Amino acid sequence: MNKIILLFLIYSLSGTILHFLFNLSKKNIVVGIFAAVNESVWEHIKILLTPIFIYSFIDFLINKNYNFFQLSVEIAVGMLLIVVLYEIKVLFFKDKYGFINIICFYIVCLILSILHYKLNNIRVDSYANGISLIPVIITLIMYLTFTIFPLKHKYFKDPITGTYGINSHVKKSV
Repeated sequence: MNKIILLFLIYSLSGTILHFLFNLSKKNIVVGIFAAVNESVWEHIKILLTPIFIYSFIDFLINKNYNFFQLSVEIAVGMLLIVVLYEIKVLFFKDKYGFINIICFYIVCLILSILHYKLNNIRVDSYANGISLIPVIITLIMYLTFTIFPLKHKYFKDPITGTYGINSHVKKSV
């Protein structure tokens, strides 16, 4: 239970800091790749992925944890939950009540923390583990590129400014 609480705190506090870090860094482009640059659904997914990737990388180095199945499931469930909870919020409240987004983010962090430790005990064969690396790599590529080259889709559009990605927030386009 203590491990779940610790991971929840890592994910939720890191995500909270990442939500504000881009503006605190005076809109540094490098920081913007890892932190939220606007209020779009994608940027909320990104501030969830950043601590997941960092924690997994540290776990990989320290514990030699090569459980890519666990990581791919955690990433997929996290992204799906952010989108589903966003759609439920919009269905009932439209774009009102921004605090609901915060509550949803913390709920997702808690669910992923529990899931992480439930999956930690599952062992998969090396073939399944290797195949699980493919969605992790695809997600990492999306994670590193979609802020600079966002898709013209509602999940990438800032509901406040109506803009997409980092280019509308920095003086010089990337």
